[in-house]
Amino acid sequence: MYIAIEWTSAAFRALLMEHDKVLGECRSDRGTVSVPDRAFEATLREELGDWLDKAGRIFLSGMITSRNGWIESPFVPTPASASDLATNAITHHVAGLPPLLFLPGIAQTQPLPDVMRGEEMSLFGLTETDGLFVLPGPHAKWVRMQDGRIIGITTYMSGEILNLLKKNSLVSRLIPETYEEQPQAFHRGVLAAYDEGVLPGRILARLFSARSLVLFDLLKPSEISDYLTGLMIGAEILEAVCGQESRPINIVNHSPLARKYETALSLFGSESRVLIPDLAAGFRKVAAY
Repeated sequence: MYIAIEWTSAAFRALLMEHDKVLGECRSDRGTVSVPDRAFEATLREELGDWLDKAGRIFLSGMITSRNGWIESPFVPTPASASDLATNAITHHVAGLPPLLFLPGIAQTQPLPDVMRGEEMSLFGLTETDGLFVLPGPHAKWVRMQDGRIIGITTYMSGEILNLLKKNSLVSRLIPETYEEQPQAFHRGVLAAYDEGVLPGRILARLFSARSLVLFDLLKPSEISDYLTGLMIGAEILEAVCGQESRPINIVNHSPLARKYETALSLFGSESRVLIPDLAAGFRKVAAY
């Protein structure tokens, strides 16, 4: 019996596992940035309780293994598999706890460095292990896999930039406080990002249209938020998919944001499918080595 933990900057999630079964699960919002004074050991004990008496090992993945976490583990270079995570884990011993195995992240070093810590566990848990995968979020990961190994990583900060634009920018002053979803505005933003003839300069030039269209009464203030979302996701997809083969693109998530990526990809003319990540399956592959 062992415990598998995904400890990100924003959340804590633990699974009590035995062979191929999940015996229990606990979640909280005590991400690494919410733990005061780096009290990770005390937080772990509080979250896991009597599970600690049942487990022979504890696997940890995510930002808890970063230099801002508890124990920093190395990055395994691409191409990387689940077995590479197992063989490069850092084992840490604490009195009264089972051995703690801090799993490494994965890094691509050329042409510019790019990394992931934690998302790889969801990818390794998928039954589909070849092709192009996107994990939507504030820092969306576009990952290429081949034969079950991660061979390429590109991180897009689209979500974080979008949040900044909506909260603290020239355009944000025009956005109403109350929000009601405007699907057509999202579609319009996606298409504006895709259209080669709209403006030179791509996304940096086109973002200003969220203000200029309002000035000319061509966009309602209530539509700005979804228009911006469409622009950012559309621009991200245009870069990530350009020049790729015509295989379906795998969207790893089942959130409303994943559905927006599905819609945007369809407007781009790309086939996609939404895959539900199985974190337990990813940890099972690592624990098997």
